[in-house]
Amino acid sequence: MLRRRHTRTDDADDGQGDWDDEVDDVDDEYVNEPAVDRIPSVGPGGRMLGTVIAVAVMGAVLVGGYQWFERERDVVPDPIGWSTIAVTDRPTGTVTMLDRELDTVASVATGSPISSVVAGGGTLTLARSDAIIVHPFDDQPVIVPIPPGHVVAALPTNGDLVLTIGDEAGGDLTIVTNSTDVIPIVTTLGTLTGEPAPRYFTSDIRHDTAGNVITVADTVNFQTILITTGAEQPVYLPDLALGVHPELIVTNQTVGDRAELGMFDLDGTRIRTIATPAVRGGTITADGQRFVFVTRDGRVMRVERISNNVDELSNIDIGTDHAVNTVTTTLGGSRLWVMSDHRAALLALDGDILGRWVTNDPVSAEPLTAHSRCAIIHTDGTSRLIDLIDGRELTEVPTLTGLTQSRDGCLITGVSIDNQRHPALVGPFGVLDLGERRVLAMAPDASAVILSDDAGAVLVTTNDLRDASNGGPAANLRAIGPSGDLYSFIPD
Repeated sequence: MLRRRHTRTDDADDGQGDWDDEVDDVDDEYVNEPAVDRIPSVGPGGRMLGTVIAVAVMGAVLVGGYQWFERERDVVPDPIGWSTIAVTDRPTGTVTMLDRELDTVASVATGSPISSVVAGGGTLTLARSDAIIVHPFDDQPVIVPIPPGHVVAALPTNGDLVLTIGDEAGGDLTIVTNSTDVIPIVTTLGTLTGEPAPRYFTSDIRHDTAGNVITVADTVNFQTILITTGAEQPVYLPDLALGVHPELIVTNQTVGDRAELGMFDLDGTRIRTIATPAVRGGTITADGQRFVFVTRDGRVMRVERISNNVDELSNIDIGTDHAVNTVTTTLGGSRLWVMSDHRAALLALDGDILGRWVTNDPVSAEPLTAHSRCAIIHTDGTSRLIDLIDGRELTEVPTLTGLTQSRDGCLITGVSIDNQRHPALVGPFGVLDLGERRVLAMAPDASAVILSDDAGAVLVTTNDLRDASNGGPAANLRAIGPSGDLYSFIPD
């Protein structure tokens, strides 16, 4: 049964703007005027309506209204901070771990060159050309080989560091769960499934926010393989997985302009099958009870595990574009970023369109992950930094070569071609000219950076840099003692 809940247009405003501010507690310090087609801001009438709604919700708490609200819009997760920094001398393989006070807490000399450091969940893994070293500071670190042609990557989880070792062109796949307090779990998928000639693609991996439930497309047998951390047997599901949650897996089969969504428990039991328009992508809500998705023609819809109904929440007007091209789950699973050829939109999981951009030239954006809290969108020759909580445009991003972002996407660095080719740091505060300094590392929550210095490297907070650039006290540059050529913040 198809039900339409509401449809938003460019001129429609139902007071949700003020509701958003109450829920997300957004700081409006760096709001810039939008320069492209956007949902209009809320006026006094909208604020009044938002107040009425807020009062109604408070009253509804007594009869279970709060639970309804929680289901409608997922809570935005807190930023992931950091507690330690790794300083690596790659040629010698020596790694030193520092705390926030820059005191040494651990050190190891691996005796072999290190190519990269992969960090997350309060721990790190060292990558050599032929193997990764898990728990490198332990007396007996775990060594996992890297087959020829395979690459190491970290899944964007909010829990343990989960690594994949795979071939982007297809092949066997190894998954390594690296926790700070347990022995690493190493799973080779081909061994687990018994497939003699596996062809697993790293691009086909889906997982829950913690990285404990993972699905991989089995292109040889046209099915999905479901594994959970430490499982000795896989679960096989038909079709391709679209959403993964500890309580629900959603798969999709599309034929023409129609699709069938399959809902499954983690043991492979089918809950129900629901017919929908062709689906481009979506995500499962935090409670594991709903799947919110965007169709090929831009409709935002929702299905529930307890019902065969399909609710239409809103509609993204894609204009003359042929179809929605991509739908990316971001901001810890609480937002959907939708793009067609000339349009982009930011969605909350209640269907509210938080931001919309329309361009003459093809629109593009920097890659987003579940860790992202900011996005960079390129529209008609202009790049902007977008807050993914509410769709605000934080600042214009200059043209940069060698553009690199922090893990949350809210800090950007590169060489600005608009300012005598000096290194620049861009954030909600605007653009900072770094002069002769370079950014060596950025904190996962955009709170600090490591900069090059004549004597090596220094740690400084972004607030200090911002204040100094605005005429305040000189930034407090704290020297990092150990020398190295690779600096890494370790996300908590």
